[in-house]
Amino acid sequence: MAEEPSIDVVEMEEVVIERTRTLPPRLELVVKVAAVLIGLYEILFIFNFNYTLYDLFQRLGVELEFLRITFQPKQGEAFVMAMLMVITFLLYPIRKREKYFRKVFSYDYVMGAAGVVSMLYLFAVYERYILTSSLNQTDVIFGLLAIIMVIEATRRVLGWVLPMIVVLFLLYGIYAINYDWVRFVQQLYFDEGIFGIPFFVMTIYVFAFIFFGAFLLRIGVSDYITEFMISLFGKRPGGPAKSAVISSALMGTVSGSSVANVLTTGTFTIPLMKKAGYPPEIAGAVEPVASTGGQLMPPIMGAAAFIMAEFLNLPYNKIIIAAVLPALVYYGGVYLFIDLETKRLGLKGMASEAFKTMAYFLRKLYILLPIVVITVALVWGIAPQIAAISSLGVAIWVAWISRDEIYGNEKLYVAVALLATLLMFLGKDVGKQTSMVLLALFLLLVALGVMKKGVAFNEKFYITSLFLLFISLTKYLGMTKEQIVLMTGVFGIVFSILVGYRSTLDSGKMMYRATYEAMIDAGKTSVSVMLAAASAGLIQGVLTMTGELTNIGYRLISLTHGNLWLLLLLTMVFSLILGMGVPTTANYIITSLVAAPAIYMLVRNIEPYNQPVPGYTVLIAMLAAHFFVFYFGILADVTPPVALASYAGSAIAGGDFWKTAINAVKYALAGYIGPYIYFTHPEMFLITVSEWTPAMILRVLYYLVATLFVMYLLAIALTGFYNTKLKSWMRGIIGILGLAGVTLNPIVIGIGVAAWLGLKFYGARFEKSAS
Repeated sequence: MAEEPSIDVVEMEEVVIERTRTLPPRLELVVKVAAVLIGLYEILFIFNFNYTLYDLFQRLGVELEFLRITFQPKQGEAFVMAMLMVITFLLYPIRKREKYFRKVFSYDYVMGAAGVVSMLYLFAVYERYILTSSLNQTDVIFGLLAIIMVIEATRRVLGWVLPMIVVLFLLYGIYAINYDWVRFVQQLYFDEGIFGIPFFVMTIYVFAFIFFGAFLLRIGVSDYITEFMISLFGKRPGGPAKSAVISSALMGTVSGSSVANVLTTGTFTIPLMKKAGYPPEIAGAVEPVASTGGQLMPPIMGAAAFIMAEFLNLPYNKIIIAAVLPALVYYGGVYLFIDLETKRLGLKGMASEAFKTMAYFLRKLYILLPIVVITVALVWGIAPQIAAISSLGVAIWVAWISRDEIYGNEKLYVAVALLATLLMFLGKDVGKQTSMVLLALFLLLVALGVMKKGVAFNEKFYITSLFLLFISLTKYLGMTKEQIVLMTGVFGIVFSILVGYRSTLDSGKMMYRATYEAMIDAGKTSVSVMLAAASAGLIQGVLTMTGELTNIGYRLISLTHGNLWLLLLLTMVFSLILGMGVPTTANYIITSLVAAPAIYMLVRNIEPYNQPVPGYTVLIAMLAAHFFVFYFGILADVTPPVALASYAGSAIAGGDFWKTAINAVKYALAGYIGPYIYFTHPEMFLITVSEWTPAMILRVLYYLVATLFVMYLLAIALTGFYNTKLKSWMRGIIGILGLAGVTLNPIVIGIGVAAWLGLKFYGARFEKSAS
């Protein structure tokens, strides 16, 4: 779930994400330690694993009082930020020129030390501040230093645009409060600002998913997904492109980063698309569009979705449900475009010899179990961070089982893992019985190992035994479901390191490296997303401090003379322009603070927007407004002139950037038009429906089908092909009907259906008569 990295295109069309220094071993070790410390602090004190451990040992009759140590949330956030400062000032140079990448300069050490000290100062004095709520001169100095260091760190990692916006807001804030530095620092350092809601969400929720995603990438789940989809669709016409859409949707829901997704799945799918006959400008456009949609795709969306849940005071599982139909429409629209482009180009499928057999992928289907687990856990309402960590344990377990080089009956081990996972989620009321079943499974494996019946005393046996015995113990001790799944995820990392360290096999060593490298990757990857959140938090803090949060909304309404469509259009343009230089998370935070309130105020007294989301206090007007700005902030990744995801795709494909970006905008049309449809038909968010009557079910189904049909008409008009190449006048009529169909008016949709049927059965005659 990393933020969008910067991209440099170098010789041989190599795309480099977040170009950083190559450090000498001692400094690389410092960065690795800082990255691991972020993960350890998060697990121990932010996910409250220390209390879970204390409870475990207490039930075993051992009192370990030191595990009960606790810190304030702001202290935890300050510690995480201090480690981010270490990573940033060592890895990211002050300027993006070659000489600055060659070594770490003295000023890098000075600024890094200033950043670390200014953050650890808050860690040290925060408890005193809670008691007194007063600041002294030293507090002000360290607070100002911290703000400066956050801005500089953000500039190094994310470029100039976001820091410049932050500085403008800060200058306005200082002026608006009449240069009251104490109030300025108190608001932006102690109370909100750097450590406001955005950064709080990053540390509480998002880091857990970055952690989860890093492990899935390292242990090969992303490769499995990509190769599976290629094998499934590759033999069909346009198969590589269609497989890119689906694999990127599945992988994007884990990574949450458009550019990172392009550069993982894209390095495999784009060359395949070119080999299948797609021009570089199409192959390079399909993958960015599909990858960008990953941040819209449940169950794990981009970091901005977690912040939205916090801003709206809604559980994250409700945000997931609300995003389901829009995600289906987005990927449905992309698929329809690709299908028509494939037919227009007359492409065929690829030879089956180019792919692994379907039998292999079906046999390994259990590798996707962690994604199933996290989806079910989130929908059930388990805390998002706990759901991510619990799925991590399952991911590690099935990754070990999937190693063919390690002897063992794969079906047997998979059955044991599936059964144990199901039992793990059962409640305390059947804890003793569950414990006995798990212990029986362990004894069964031992017996089979003694008899040499599909089990050997090797790595698969050891990792499975450790999981079974540990889950059995926690169930027997009567620990809660949340405690057990959290501990299983954390101890799964320990189990994997222990078994991998002792292994003499290449597969075992690979799993050992993948486990500890994933922990380092998570810390490094979190730099960009957390700095973006901290910088955006400064903007939020200024708006709160100056009272401009409401005033801006009224000014936007006045500017558009209260015209809703004009306000939505203005918001779209603002979100896209802002997103060209600002990461998705910061984009959403800014637009949700500036533009979303204006939309909300304009419709809050209109039916159905004036109704609350069933079961909650937030109005539908606020939900619809936030989703509207959320979608357009994400689409900036494929919108020229910047279009980072399109830039990455064109570099891999070797195509022209502008042609690639224009194609990407065309294929992502459902993303540009869809938000208007969802806003005007909020029932498509599903959680806005108070009662699911048969009539309501039919209405929502009609909205979904009609929206997909509108996308189909627009795809036909823009590609200029439907069974045959269409004349300009035919494309014009279909395009007008498609645009008019955005209202989902049944009469307009009916006329569109009639036009489509005419094109389907009489299109060739029209072409002949016209020629």
